[in-house]
Amino acid sequence: MAGTHPPVIGAGTGVTRQSGKDRQQQPMKILIIGGSGQTGSRLQQRLDDSSLEYFAPSRELLDLTDSRQLQEVFDSYRPDILVNAAGYRNADQAETEPSRCFALNRDAVAELATLCSQYGSILFQISSYMVFDGKKNDAYTEKDAVNPLGVLGGSYWQGEQQIRERCPRHIILRVGWMISERKFELLRNIIDQLKNPSPFNVLGNRYGNPTPADDAARVITAVIQQLDCGAEPWGTYHYGGVNAVSESELARTILREVAEYDEVATDQLNVLTAAVDDESRKFPLNSRLDSTRLLHTFGIHANDWTVGLSRLIKSFYV
Repeated sequence: MAGTHPPVIGAGTGVTRQSGKDRQQQPMKILIIGGSGQTGSRLQQRLDDSSLEYFAPSRELLDLTDSRQLQEVFDSYRPDILVNAAGYRNADQAETEPSRCFALNRDAVAELATLCSQYGSILFQISSYMVFDGKKNDAYTEKDAVNPLGVLGGSYWQGEQQIRERCPRHIILRVGWMISERKFELLRNIIDQLKNPSPFNVLGNRYGNPTPADDAARVITAVIQQLDCGAEPWGTYHYGGVNAVSESELARTILREVAEYDEVATDQLNVLTAAVDDESRKFPLNSRLDSTRLLHTFGIHANDWTVGLSRLIKSFYV
């Protein structure tokens, strides 16, 4: 890869941008790491409809933990914005292999932040509600103190800290409960269990903002477009779908949607109490995020997650 220019996907016509005293006509170049993931793949689809250039190397071309490969892709592509949608996401598995979790979510992020600072790139990092302990009664704002419960949450938080220390021009976007068609994610797990004849358990006292991956990609694209116009609103932001719900309410909504296309038992949900969650304190009981700062800064409104959920479940069956 060294010495070559990676292919540009979705090349646009360019926009007018300010550089010192000179105004130059050139397209903003976006590097996406984690382009094959649930958010990264949706982001590519969004950018295909825009006038922005992007390059999303596969895992085979770019190993997030390989310093040499990271340096080479920066040398060859020289992005204006790096969107890091990659990372370690499995909370249960993180407890058994913390070193790998921190290598991806902290150490690799630190290196990306250093490279972005060296090359003058903006770093757009996807983070999570899991930096909070869930003890607050209301939705979390960006001003609330963090207190991660498990390894995964701790890795997110330490990765954020590395960015703040190394790369002043950054956007950190903490998102709510991500739902997509990807295997092992919340939606897929619930659908799979709904089709199992045995009842399964969901928590009636764990609350959060379901956030379809396509909706998260919409938000990221909207922010990027404003950065492309010269906005400099660096810092941390929250986003989650409108109307926070309990895990059991989400499962019931999924049950109703799935029943439109598949035979599922309507009495399979066992609603449990906080005592069950106490056995494993990896997940905060309150995962609700307040998106007000994002709205006031970028004018981006939160979408109704039920619309995205309905469309997503339909895609499973139709």
